[in-house]
Amino acid sequence: MGNSLINKLHRRLTLVNVAVILLLFFILIVGAYFFFQHDMNRRTDAVAARLEADIKAGIITDLPQFKGPRKRPSPAAPPSFPPGPPPPAHNFFFVKTSPAGAITFQSSGQTLEGDHLAALAAAALAGENSKGTVSLEQNRYTYYKSPLASESGTLIIFHDMEHDLGLLRLLLTALTVVGAICALLSFAASHFMARRAMVPIRTAWRQQSDFLSDASHELRTPLAVIQTNLDIVLDNGGETVASQNKWLTNIREETVHMAKLVDSLLFLARADSNQQPLDIRPFPLGTALVRAVTPFEPLAAAKGITLEYAAARSISGYGDEARIKQVVGILLDNAIRHTPPGGEIKVELDRAGPKTVLTVADNGEGIAPEYHDKIFDRFFQADRSRNDSGAGLGLAIARWIVESHGGTIAVKSAPGKGTTFVVALPWK
Repeated sequence: MGNSLINKLHRRLTLVNVAVILLLFFILIVGAYFFFQHDMNRRTDAVAARLEADIKAGIITDLPQFKGPRKRPSPAAPPSFPPGPPPPAHNFFFVKTSPAGAITFQSSGQTLEGDHLAALAAAALAGENSKGTVSLEQNRYTYYKSPLASESGTLIIFHDMEHDLGLLRLLLTALTVVGAICALLSFAASHFMARRAMVPIRTAWRQQSDFLSDASHELRTPLAVIQTNLDIVLDNGGETVASQNKWLTNIREETVHMAKLVDSLLFLARADSNQQPLDIRPFPLGTALVRAVTPFEPLAAAKGITLEYAAARSISGYGDEARIKQVVGILLDNAIRHTPPGGEIKVELDRAGPKTVLTVADNGEGIAPEYHDKIFDRFFQADRSRNDSGAGLGLAIARWIVESHGGTIAVKSAPGKGTTFVVALPWK
């Protein structure tokens, strides 16, 4: 079920990315096309304006006619258009018409037959605006018409749009091909990036599934014990409370164990959702260490373990005092559980440059090297057959607390040679 949802999310994320990229490409293609079209129209208008001014000034009498530099009017009559190269003759031509609409002059820079040219001129004259577009035999022409001042009639400048339209079609084809290639590449890239983005989601989902499975397993054991002992008590309803003390004690121990487990689960859940607050402030770290170690002395003595600790009370710390003491408690509890009778545990606190280093060492059973990176994972237990190994949450909580203080926690251990946990905290 989980993989199905993740795969569905993967596909949806890929499609969303591709849709966004394709939309951007479409906007880019349309924008480039209309920008190029606008630029061509602007240039055409500029050339037509120069042609109109030259024709009316008598500089141009026919098209094409300029193979060398353009002749300029005398200084007494400066041109009314900016200087520039002569207009292209292959797609511009003009006609002059009488007031009745008959063509009185046509430039030589065109290949239309007389009746076609007359029809083109008539269509332009029929237009209401001085500029427009007419079509003739599937060809499109832009026209610019203006009255002739020196002679009655109209000047009509035509621009054959076939060449420009061909360029626009070529541009659109090129943009479409490039867009299609980019669409394929974007799909591949989106699929890859979506898969990379799903890695932490898959990891989180797997961790959550493992967490729920392990939590259910850990809770099932004390509940089974409680239920079994309650069944025994209920089956012996006529017995006194004192005679049922063994079963009631078992129920109490399992209840305490389950309460600790639930507290640990709640702590980690709050930590995962960034809802586990820390009361950061300066505090006497050396004194806090002594207070954290003292409650474990009776437990160590009851098991025949020597517990030694050395810390200068003058050493100060900066962080959440209660959480740092919790880390010490977790490490000591772990050391006592895994150290045999007659063993030894040493706790030391010292300065090491810009850091404060806490060391908890025992000469217990040790940890195999292949487990060094796993012991801080939730619910991990190197030996699940041991009933006193706990739920495997303590070291995960300790790592979160240490890392939340900007520190590090590491383990040095080997089977039969004991275990040393080293916690380095920044000194502020």
